[in-house]
Amino acid sequence: MCIWSVSAAPAELSWEAVFRGPESEPDSVAFPVGDGRYFVAVALSGVQIADVRLRSAGRILPAEVFVDPVSRVVIFRISGPAEKALPLASSRSAAAGAEWAVKGGGKAEAEGWIKQINGKMLPLSLLKMDYSATVPRAGTPLTDASGAVVAIAHQASDGRRGYALPVEVVKRVLEDVQGHGKVSRGWIGLKLRPEAKVPQVTKVQEGSPSALAGVREGDVLLQIGQLRTPEYADAVNAFFFLRPGVSAPLRLRRGNQELSLSVTPVRKEGN
Repeated sequence: MCIWSVSAAPAELSWEAVFRGPESEPDSVAFPVGDGRYFVAVALSGVQIADVRLRSAGRILPAEVFVDPVSRVVIFRISGPAEKALPLASSRSAAAGAEWAVKGGGKAEAEGWIKQINGKMLPLSLLKMDYSATVPRAGTPLTDASGAVVAIAHQASDGRRGYALPVEVVKRVLEDVQGHGKVSRGWIGLKLRPEAKVPQVTKVQEGSPSALAGVREGDVLLQIGQLRTPEYADAVNAFFFLRPGVSAPLRLRRGNQELSLSVTPVRKEGN
């Protein structure tokens, strides 16, 4: 069980993730979490993540690097002295109309969830944000009234608008790194039809956790874990949060009947 640090937050963030490549590649703010030896950053789409480093005051800090290819969250684990960590919000609090502070200055308002950009389905639902000033750098923490991180800035869209990753995504990746020293996925062996509006099962792999749980082809997923899945994109988003070896409730519709099952994902390596 992870214990999130509640130590006093640093007055300023002086760390960043530096990506090797063209100078136009955007770096990311990095900030300490957990016991102060873990740092979180974001690798925007298109940047080279094969050689990313943690930098502070112009100096590269020795650190192990873990990258989640789905969310593009980067976790650094340093071996030196711990820093004062930013606490992570303990519950899902992101909702349309929520207002948060931008670390370093400014305010942010969540306009709602976005599931696709330019017609392309996202592997994770992002928060659409409206900022009071310039869109902050990727990786900048957005905090609630208690100072806990509820989201981290992602890419800009237009004007003072941009996107953000909810803190649940960061916590999911961080738990993997802290507990297993690697990033992994929870796999249950289902295939869905992307063009269908509802998440209807098109194939259940033989011997998979879903098959063992009793899922059948044609079933429509209503809830995965704690997340409701009214659309295909919601199911894709919910799959991200499944944890290997941890049973999750699965609610589905089969014909005119609703069923409640339990599925235990197995590990699928992601890094």
